[in-house]
Amino acid sequence: MYLSFYNLREFPFAITCDDRFFFESAVHAEALANMMYTVQQRKGMVLITGEVGAGKTFVGNMLGSRLGVGCQTALISNPPQSGKQLVGTLSRRIGMNVAASAEKVSLLEDLERYLVGLNIRGRLVALIIDEAQDLSPASLEELRLLWNWEQGGRRLIQIVLIGQPELRQRLLEPKWEALRQRIVLSYHLRHLSATDTPAYITHRLRVAGGDAATVQFSPAAMADIHAATDGIPRLINILCDNALLVGYAKGVHCIDNSIITDVIRDMTCWGLRTPQPTPVGGQE
Repeated sequence: MYLSFYNLREFPFAITCDDRFFFESAVHAEALANMMYTVQQRKGMVLITGEVGAGKTFVGNMLGSRLGVGCQTALISNPPQSGKQLVGTLSRRIGMNVAASAEKVSLLEDLERYLVGLNIRGRLVALIIDEAQDLSPASLEELRLLWNWEQGGRRLIQIVLIGQPELRQRLLEPKWEALRQRIVLSYHLRHLSATDTPAYITHRLRVAGGDAATVQFSPAAMADIHAATDGIPRLINILCDNALLVGYAKGVHCIDNSIITDVIRDMTCWGLRTPQPTPVGGQE
């Protein structure tokens, strides 16, 4: 609707995992670099947690993308609820032909044989599970057993668990001690800082429109966006997208803090904090 008005090629704040829009804030860049190193060097399991909307899924997708063709990557977004489903899904995602009627024992034998073959050819295999807080006890136990597979001192599969903070708490339960000991990198994604938020908004606008874009957010508007969303990327995207829509309706190319206030009041339902007006001249 507003693309031509702002001279944008595409929507800058779409809630998708497009690699071009990935913003390497200090938080996300550090997490991704550590994940890459741990997986590529076959160091051990990785655990990444974060609040809803913190960018966990995006980081997982970027990891899969950056591991590249040299790694056979299986990205699972909807955690299977049984050990057999997990094994079957993993097998299919890395290119195996799996019969629907196959028994679990047969699936495991075929999968291990396939992974050994990949290892012999020097291929890395990574299993990335998003929303891992929803994994069933049977699936968590299956992951522990899969991690034990090795050949020539090298693990056959690298496992990355991505989930909400309750996953971290769940793994602290005594029954998951053996699984927890296999986790060598544990990282919690923090929100964007007050400095990162304006840079994040600017980055996405640049990707969507380049130098030809005719829209900008005022410094005060970006400060209010950070204050209202607490630096949560998903909320920033939704707030900014609605702000562009309001700006288009008003016929303005500069999104100021009055528009942000209107959006928070009229177009959101998350209980965001409406920023307080900045005192004129710095006086109360």
